[in-house]
Amino acid sequence: MTELTKSDIRLKAAAMRDALPPAEIAARSKIIEGCLFAFDPFAAARTVMFYISFRSEVYTGGMIRRALDTGKRVAIPVVRTSDRIMFASEIKDPGAELAPGAFGIPAPKPEFIRPVPPDEIDFVALPGLAFDRRGNRIGYGGGFYDVFAALLRPDAALAALAFSFQIYDEIPASERDRKVHAVITDAETLLFSNI
Repeated sequence: MTELTKSDIRLKAAAMRDALPPAEIAARSKIIEGCLFAFDPFAAARTVMFYISFRSEVYTGGMIRRALDTGKRVAIPVVRTSDRIMFASEIKDPGAELAPGAFGIPAPKPEFIRPVPPDEIDFVALPGLAFDRRGNRIGYGGGFYDVFAALLRPDAALAALAFSFQIYDEIPASERDRKVHAVITDAETLLFSNI
């Protein structure tokens, strides 16, 4: 049997996710939201970073609003394509502050960019296409989160949000790939280290 490459897995996982009807994405995302807000490392975090969901990713819009409503400081990623840098920016009113950004993903309008130093972030909810039961992650291939994660405090939690079918027993990983501490899905929460 031929082992799947990262590219194979990316294509397969994206196709499966894209096949979900929007109503099912919303229903599964609501389950994941409940699991996230019950997850102790998230509950204890004061400054959290969420990705802005795009296409068939786990929806984060409701999570961001709920986190803001519960008094958390919320940051989102901003990608600067000119030098391939990703940084965190605080968001206070998603409805008013976002516009299409790099790769068409919503990002803060220039007047609403409020950089958040990485060492102030307690918890990062990140996306991806596939994960395994050892904490390995396959993202979209840009390496933005791998680079950004290296700037965080050692005790900051990296937790991926994913649908249950995005979990594999094992996926290819290299030394450069940053593992996640947890993956929260609509079927289970996988915890790989003490956070």
